[in-house]
Amino acid sequence: MDFDLSEDQRLTREALRQFLKRECPIAYVRACDEGERFPAELFAALARGGWLGIPIAEAHGGSGGSCTDLALFLEELAAHFEAAANIYYTTVVIAADAIGHFGNEEQKRTLLPRLARGEIRFAFSLSEPNSGSDAAALRTLAVREGDEWVINGQKMFCSCAQVADHVLLMARTDPAAPKHQGITMFLLDPRTPGVEIRRLRKLGLKPMDLNEIFLTDVRLPATAVIGEVNRGWTNVLKTLDYERCCLSAVNVGAARSCLDKALAYTMEREQFGQKIASFQLTRAKLADMEMEIDAARLLLYRSAALVDRGVPNNKESAIANLYSSETYVRAALNGMRMMGGWGYLMEYDMQRHFRDSKLAEIGGGTSEILRIVISREMMR
Repeated sequence: MDFDLSEDQRLTREALRQFLKRECPIAYVRACDEGERFPAELFAALARGGWLGIPIAEAHGGSGGSCTDLALFLEELAAHFEAAANIYYTTVVIAADAIGHFGNEEQKRTLLPRLARGEIRFAFSLSEPNSGSDAAALRTLAVREGDEWVINGQKMFCSCAQVADHVLLMARTDPAAPKHQGITMFLLDPRTPGVEIRRLRKLGLKPMDLNEIFLTDVRLPATAVIGEVNRGWTNVLKTLDYERCCLSAVNVGAARSCLDKALAYTMEREQFGQKIASFQLTRAKLADMEMEIDAARLLLYRSAALVDRGVPNNKESAIANLYSSETYVRAALNGMRMMGGWGYLMEYDMQRHFRDSKLAEIGGGTSEILRIVISREMMR
């Protein structure tokens, strides 16, 4: 297997690094985190530079990047600003994938070019108060009335809904169907009468708002359906490998940032008359971090390569997602340990990683669910 990057990929990554050094300095990252502020300026710059079009086909205004291209981009972005990488995935990638694969020609023509230019943002809403890991147990109900759908229900944990122009909303359209059937994806304008969005307070990823959505007699036209009616869950399943690659890339990049910060600190900090990087226990922690991050990256690249070849990789993508998420959590925890009291202070960046990393083991599938997925695939 060839794990080397192409010349174009190396040049693109270097261009991205220079772009992020210029447009996303650490002072900006800290300001967005402390102010719980959406990084609008960064995303405007990403749009100007054409970076928002990576997951969008050239025919619809994007650059038509591969899954590997997207993974490389998200890893680098997360290494600079992990919340921004999560926001990119939430507001750009999910919509580009869903509409690109399942939208009709009119939806692709009108929405994808504007998404690539940064003119519109999306959010994705699946979870509900009573359906988290058991996501297909959703109860939000959409009833057909003539040329409209009337939707009632409540959604939870919807990232970026407050800054979104459209929400990809999953709702039940056939209550009599089995749990994993009778679900449809809708394109919801959050300004539609009957929609109420409330922001939830959370531990980390402060620049990416988290919301609950209340839907009361919300009326949507029949043209708001994305894909086939009652086939929404099947469509979601088809994109899981792609989703897990993206989340793994974010985890790898963020974990790399933890290692870079921990290494820099231990090379400067002196105790007992020597740099703490010279202590064997410190070196062992650094070596473990390097080893685990490298392994997570290889798992990511394998999964992305399988996606690009069109090979189903439910097990491989779950392994990459699980291992990379737990690697990020361990990297942040070890970084805190090596920095001691300094890592506990809000003026240093390790505490942000410590707060942000925990969601990696929850969002996109908990560690427990991913282990079930892996074991189930082993027994087929």
